[in-house]
Amino acid sequence: MDNKEKYIKLITRRLTHLKTEVTILNALNLTDINVFAENFYRDLFRFLGYSFTNTNFDSNNYAFIDLIDHEGKIAIQVTSQNDSGKIKEAIEGFYSKSENKGYKLRLMLISKEAKEYKTPFGHDFKHKEDVLDITKLLAIINDMSDLDQVKKIAEFLDKHIIPERTKTESNEVETIMALIGYLSNEENLTVSEPPGIVDPTFKIFNRFADHSNFLIGLYSELCMLYQQPLAEARKEVDAVKAIKISSFLKYESDMVLSSENNDPRTALNQLVEIFNNKLSVNGLTFDQQAIRFYLLDELINCNVFPNK
Repeated sequence: MDNKEKYIKLITRRLTHLKTEVTILNALNLTDINVFAENFYRDLFRFLGYSFTNTNFDSNNYAFIDLIDHEGKIAIQVTSQNDSGKIKEAIEGFYSKSENKGYKLRLMLISKEAKEYKTPFGHDFKHKEDVLDITKLLAIINDMSDLDQVKKIAEFLDKHIIPERTKTESNEVETIMALIGYLSNEENLTVSEPPGIVDPTFKIFNRFADHSNFLIGLYSELCMLYQQPLAEARKEVDAVKAIKISSFLKYESDMVLSSENNDPRTALNQLVEIFNNKLSVNGLTFDQQAIRFYLLDELINCNVFPNK
């Protein structure tokens, strides 16, 4: 899978999740999410070259629209309704205001798909272009040639739309995932002093002498960022969970190490990939360096690549 495909799949999952959530909450008459959607799409459209502001925060009384880009002369109504009557009402109301002369009106459907409208809307309103839905928005993003911008959109969505991860593993693996999830949250990270002695019992040196400089150097580098938050996260792990985690890691890591001919560098990379896949099964992204540090720390604690 190339990078653009990876980003587009993440973008699709996040926007689809938001669409589903809006649909369900609106069906329950819980419409607060519509206000969130206005600001959300205001910010998302900035990645597409627009400079929208939310008209609800403007001193002027803008009827029929939620977002306006004065520079680009475009206005958007963010709505959950896709019927032609609602669209025609928005068009007529918007263009009846003299201050809107010269502006282009579009509608952003946040929970439904656009239809093949037969209604003559007038005012040079082209429904195939001017009624946007999630599918059309995804097509626009997919057509972008600037990979960095697509990546920024994916990162923006991954930060602002966080679906709950479905539990799919045993309790010990779920606990490990929670620990790594804590480490992956930048708000929990702090820079600390580098460790004095990384491997006091010489486990790394005795077992993996040929790779000890690499492993200790990597641990020392990551330790300054992840050591303190890992210590905080571990406070939530009781003794029973700790024993289960230890047993699980010993068995799994030993299997991987054996398959990699006792090469700890390739085995570590393989373990990182395994845990990253487990963590990403619900479409969430995690910090691979956080996973790497956690496993290195457990290596020093004799839970990863254990002595025999």
